[in-house]
Amino acid sequence: MGWRIPRIRDWTPERKEAAITTAVVTFTLLIFLVLLITMASILISSESLRLENAVERAFSEVIAALRYGDEPLPDTMKERNVLGFGYYTPNGMPIFIWGDAYRVLPFSGFTDSSELSDTLISFNRDTDVIECMRYAQSISLDPENIFRRDGGGAIEFPDIIYLSFDASSFMDRIALTRIVSLCSISVIIILYFIILHILSQNRKFRDALRQQESLVRLGEAARTLTHEIKNPLSAIAIQVAILKREVRPEVLPDVMVIDHEAGRLRQLTDKVSDFLRNPVGHAVPLDLSEEVRDLLPLFNGRVRASGPFPDEAPIEFDKDKLRSVLENLMKNAIEACEGLQIDAEIEVRRCDDGFFRVFVRDRGCGINESDMKRLFDPFFTTKIHGSGIGLALSQRFLRAAGGSLRLYPREGGGTVAEAAIPERRVL
Repeated sequence: MGWRIPRIRDWTPERKEAAITTAVVTFTLLIFLVLLITMASILISSESLRLENAVERAFSEVIAALRYGDEPLPDTMKERNVLGFGYYTPNGMPIFIWGDAYRVLPFSGFTDSSELSDTLISFNRDTDVIECMRYAQSISLDPENIFRRDGGGAIEFPDIIYLSFDASSFMDRIALTRIVSLCSISVIIILYFIILHILSQNRKFRDALRQQESLVRLGEAARTLTHEIKNPLSAIAIQVAILKREVRPEVLPDVMVIDHEAGRLRQLTDKVSDFLRNPVGHAVPLDLSEEVRDLLPLFNGRVRASGPFPDEAPIEFDKDKLRSVLENLMKNAIEACEGLQIDAEIEVRRCDDGFFRVFVRDRGCGINESDMKRLFDPFFTTKIHGSGIGLALSQRFLRAAGGSLRLYPREGGGTVAEAAIPERRVL
């Protein structure tokens, strides 16, 4: 059978809402990312253009200053962040050099990687220095102009002009733009997942709230129902007691059936009442190991102790509710082993996390994976004669005391019921 995409009309309102919300958040994220990347690209491109413009301006202003001699050469260079300047012959030999300029031009170190078509540029990323080489034919120079050096004779007309330029301020701004952009993208992506998590938690909270409201309504209905059932049960119990004394012996088994079934109904109504009442009860100091040992004889050897129990296992729990939890878990284990020659087993263990754990193990047929999520739902049961309230009641009592209950498959077959109860700190 092939995989099929669910049709829109098959979706529940909750699924539709989740899909629409996720799509809106994702679309908003993509818009922000596109705008941010576009803005970063524009800023980086703008800074690169400013850098190339600064190189072009430096070329022009240095040559103009040298041509007209308006200011001293060192001042001209420093004001324009020029580190080195030189005139060279076509084979790279120097005619005039100043500052950090090459004695011989390394032509292989220059590439035509800029928008300045008449300039070859080499960029050193370690020092943030840009080196530029330009052929004199592309510069408007008057061949008759005299560039004087030390008051001496005229310098011949150059074939190649070299300039090294300090671009650290530009590169710092480009690097800062990239870092800020990456950080902003990371923050937006993190916020995206945080928003999705918040939306998911919000949906779970609303689902839990709806379930709570349903449980409240169910509780009110169950409370009314159990009250109404107890009244006729009391009348039935009285009449059954009279019938036991009055009927003929051959009819007595039929009366006992009525008495037995009425007793089952009383037990069910009592459990429902317990589920609806305050689950904490009256908590008192107890010894968990002692409580388990006291219960074992009631099961006629069908539940055996696994390993030694802790000598002292101090807890704080309502005695009747603890007994109800332990009896229910052991009874379930015995019923799971029904018809087998293997007994259920129980273990009490002190754990390092501040909890005592009670493990009740059986070798039954186990629990279907499809039933795992519903094990603790009130009135859910896979047994023919079960009420489906025992596990829900046990979990409720344990949670009210700060503990927990979980069931999982046992290695080699069967089920493990693990009840965690907080250890009572003895002063």
